[in-house]
Formats: sequence, structure tokens, C-alpha cells
Amino acid sequence: MTTLNISVEQAQGRVPVTVLGVEGDIDAATHKTLQDKASEVIEGGSTHILLDLGGVEYMGSAGFRAIHAIANMLNDDPSPGLAKSGYLKLLNPTDAVARVIKTLGFDVYLDIYQDREDAISSF
Repeated sequence: MTTLNISVEQAQGRVPVTVLGVEGDIDAATHKTLQDKASEVIEGGSTHILLDLGGVEYMGSAGFRAIHAIANMLNDDPSPGLAKSGYLKLLNPTDAVARVIKTLGFDVYLDIYQDREDAISSF
């Protein structure tokens, strides 16, 4: 069975940012772990999440559905579709994951950063 490890860290930029550090593959067997952890921190009051994907070598379609669900949890606009999110940002995706992010068009509504401090200060 595939294991997904998620660390939670608080960082301070202009606003408080919750950094979810993800290690492992995000696929059909593990995507719910990511969604549940995000839901837990959002219910705990987090409104700005930085998803650190540096430890993710593979992300299947279920992983992208999980990211979309997290963005929707943070989105105040109830209208259909998803506008550019200022509440969820991605950090350090591997080259393979970054290619799929761009192919699927996720980079249109989610900012992607390679530098942690730049990402945190962007919120």
C-alpha cells in the first residue's frame, strides 16, 4: 500500500500561511489523506495554504482532483468554475508533476513557486 506523509507547519508572511509538506505519491490510494488533512487545517482556521510538493514523484488524476477540491474549500466565490486562487499555492513540484500541472491547465488558476520565502510572501 502506498503511504502519503503530510507535515503541517505554520509560517508568517503578510498573513499566516499553513504549509503542508507532502511526501509520497498522490494517487487513488492516497488522495483522500491529502484532502482530509487540508480539510482538517481549514476547519482549524487556516485560510492560506502552501502545498509543498517537493517530495511527490508521482501524482495521478486523483491527486489533481484533491488539489481542485482543496482550492474549492478555500474559495469564497460560490459561482461555478474556479478563478485564480489567492488562498492555495503550490511549491516545488518535481519536473514530472509540473509538466502535468501545466498540461492540465492548473497553472492558470494556481500560482507555482520554487522558492519557499517567495511563496509565503506572495499571500
